[in-house]
Amino acid sequence: MIRMESDVIIVALGLSGMATAVAAAEQGLSVIGFEKSDVTGGQANMGMGPFAVESRVQRAAQVSLTLDEAYRKHMEITDYQADAQFVYKYYKKSADTIDWLMDMGVRFEVQRYFPHSECTAHNVLPEGGGPTGPRAASTMVKRLTERAEELGVQMMLQCPVKKILVEDGRPVGVLAVNAEGEEIEAYADAIVVATGGLGTNHAMIKEAYNMELSPNVQYRPIVGINGEGAKMAWEAGAGKSPLAFEWTCGISDNFNHMELEGAFRAKPDLLVNLNGERFINEDVADHVDWVARAILKQPQQVAFMIMDQARLDYLKKYGPEYVDQVHGVDMYNRFEESVRRAQEANYPDLHIADSIEELCEKSGINCENLKKTLAEYNHACATGRDDVLGKDPKYLFPVSTPKYYCCKIVLQTNSPSGGIMVNRNLEVLDPNGKVIPGFYAVGMDAAVIAFGGRYPMCLPGGNMGFCLNGGRICAENIASYLDALDNQ
Repeated sequence: MIRMESDVIIVALGLSGMATAVAAAEQGLSVIGFEKSDVTGGQANMGMGPFAVESRVQRAAQVSLTLDEAYRKHMEITDYQADAQFVYKYYKKSADTIDWLMDMGVRFEVQRYFPHSECTAHNVLPEGGGPTGPRAASTMVKRLTERAEELGVQMMLQCPVKKILVEDGRPVGVLAVNAEGEEIEAYADAIVVATGGLGTNHAMIKEAYNMELSPNVQYRPIVGINGEGAKMAWEAGAGKSPLAFEWTCGISDNFNHMELEGAFRAKPDLLVNLNGERFINEDVADHVDWVARAILKQPQQVAFMIMDQARLDYLKKYGPEYVDQVHGVDMYNRFEESVRRAQEANYPDLHIADSIEELCEKSGINCENLKKTLAEYNHACATGRDDVLGKDPKYLFPVSTPKYYCCKIVLQTNSPSGGIMVNRNLEVLDPNGKVIPGFYAVGMDAAVIAFGGRYPMCLPGGNMGFCLNGGRICAENIASYLDALDNQ
């Protein structure tokens, strides 16, 4: 048995854990971080960059969005279910966090994720040059890891925590196992859980929340995140927070068909349900969270985006009206190649037909209703007035020229946020709402405090922003707590 001691123990070294570790070490605290994988950063290594507002990067790019404007939008979108004081504190800190990271050598470029979003995503510029994009944030993780090493943080990789040790009703340490199979007992005055939430552990979600996850939703499992941190926290006395799902939409198996998804996701083209009926004004299609919430109410929770050959030819020539940072701008130039790959893979949700009848037979859309919808829609395109849903005339594109292209749009969600009940100091609460001294949770385990029941998609970078700023706020609270202990 190996025994270790420090001021702070952090369970998992994803982005929130690393931010907490570095910030705590900068406060002069000794830190041990346990991580079951062989790298730090977790899912942040797959991401692009964090949210911030009123940063110097935004000022240089002449972004005029103010802190108060962003804050009010956040609270309105979350229906004021987020903790208002915590969110304001996090937003006020966000610009300083960008400076903090830039001082470590991280470089950023501010971007919108889609036309109707705010320019709050501070996407990381990759080490060695090149454009930002998915996985670029791994450079930020590397800089945080180097800073942690410089400050003397003990990062115990391939060393999962198996249990939180409790004495007299409060956590005092953890039991972990290293790569050689040796048990480690580590003790500290402050324990932080940063394990990323419940993941897509359907069995655990059903048992803990009596919630059945819909089979029609594409859950994006994140390797290694399965709720063990929340379970250990509950066993140590923590209360259960609600779960919140970040609803988006796109095509099924999108990671293997990314350019095909780019051609059909978040575009202002005709969108119908299985009944062949329109159900949302398509000119808001880039708000994928809005579209997703509308799809939640449709038959079998699916939709279909349809375009014709004339529209495809136009998109090849001029490009899409809505551009998002994930899918890029030129996917239509490779559309035939994307279709070929999908067909070779027997992809089931792309349908190409020479007639509406054939399209409905392949897709399962109600043919009689779709023909009626097309008559109404094409009339709106001809007259420039949509009397059904009020779509902006500049996005009215007729569907009347074979071939017809149709792709099923499904609901998508990342791991749900929440699981561990915390207050605005990120202190863990028991089931009665009482603070458990010296016990903290950060990152997706605690994210309901920041997002309530709804993620503000139009303020991109929010998950990473919460992880970074929440980690720093947590470290400051721990330092105050330990200082008070010393002065007792």
